[in-house]
Amino acid sequence: MRRSRRPIRIASRQSQLARAQAQAVGRVLGKLHPDVAVEYVWIESEGDQRLDLSLANVGGKGLFTKAVERALLSDKADVAVHSLKDLPTQLTPGLSIAAVPKRGDARDCLISDKANTIEQLPQGATVGTASPRRRAQLHRLRPDLQISEMRGNIETRMAKVLDRQEFDATLLAVAGLQRAKLGQFADKKLDPAVMVPAASQGALGIQCRTDDHVSISRCLPLNHTQTALAINVERDIIEGLQGDCHSPIAAYCYPSDEEGRYFEVVARVFSRDGQQSIEATGKAEGKLLSKLTTQILDELLEKGAADLLGGVSQMMQGMA
Repeated sequence: MRRSRRPIRIASRQSQLARAQAQAVGRVLGKLHPDVAVEYVWIESEGDQRLDLSLANVGGKGLFTKAVERALLSDKADVAVHSLKDLPTQLTPGLSIAAVPKRGDARDCLISDKANTIEQLPQGATVGTASPRRRAQLHRLRPDLQISEMRGNIETRMAKVLDRQEFDATLLAVAGLQRAKLGQFADKKLDPAVMVPAASQGALGIQCRTDDHVSISRCLPLNHTQTALAINVERDIIEGLQGDCHSPIAAYCYPSDEEGRYFEVVARVFSRDGQQSIEATGKAEGKLLSKLTTQILDELLEKGAADLLGGVSQMMQGMA
């Protein structure tokens, strides 16, 4: 069968990080398909336009992906590259994740010129974050910290801490800093056993139209099996708890041996102030991860995760 020569049109947000991620995928696709042109469609998302409002009040992280997805659905692009943690667990009808490339560093890191660790931050220090997960875990580690809303791209958030001194610290994803060529600032990495990462953190999702078999087949070689297995577990935990980007849920699945045969999973659910938490952990072979995910969800729910998250939801609605 004759191979298609149509261009590969890649849609992405236009922030520095998003561009770097899309272009990295584009370079790989270009090498795999040297006779096919790679083009880019840069899109300003609604989430980027509404930095003055909390994500919880304007529709959540789905705002970062909807405009890009519309480009796919309207045939203005063939492939979309997302930070997978921004992509809701309920996929948009007509679209599918064609590939999940190898995951970057899933850890968070501290950005501050006042301390090298969370423990060293000054008493009552102001920390900026828009993440309920980070907020809850910070409160749990240091109840004295003043946590305030902070949004914006990586460069903006770093400037608010290091240049303008509006905050004493913030937390950023190591993988994002590295992809944005700012890896030198990721020197204060946090132990994932202490600050459990967000579901899908450090991973990319390559999205195509479900009926676009040419684009799907082009992207399939980029899929990394171990990463895809781990990400599916994390996203299934969020979905099983009926959580979303407003939810203080941390979920991390990672290979526990060099061969990548076994995986360990840790999931934590927090109250908004971090003073209450529920945890479930487990270990299984890759082929048994689905069963382990069900066990972890059952354990979390038996321990009261739904009630804890319900209280957080009511609190968020009261603040809206």
